[in-house]
Amino acid sequence: MEKRQLRIDLLGTSFVIQSEESTEHLNRLAAHVRSRVEEVRKRYPFAEPLTVAVLAALNITDELFKVREGREPPESYEVDSVAERLINRIDDDLLTHTPLDTDVEGEPQE
Repeated sequence: MEKRQLRIDLLGTSFVIQSEESTEHLNRLAAHVRSRVEEVRKRYPFAEPLTVAVLAALNITDELFKVREGREPPESYEVDSVAERLINRIDDDLLTHTPLDTDVEGEPQE
């Protein structure tokens, strides 16, 4: 099987990951890690990058252990992941959308 590479930029550092997994799978992993890192950064905005990375790793490991122990169904993570991707796509589209010249009620302005 062919090894694939993916470059991930996290916390000001660039990483190249090699794997036999699909590019889609690697991108999903990277998105999940970025998401968890951002959650920690929002809670601790002044934390050093190493602290943020370790806390994010602990959160991800906690998720994994709970799923393995049967305390949380793995499907809930897939739903969360899909929902998060959809929200990000909507946000991106809204940022690039130029609103029409309309008033509050949707009527064209003169």
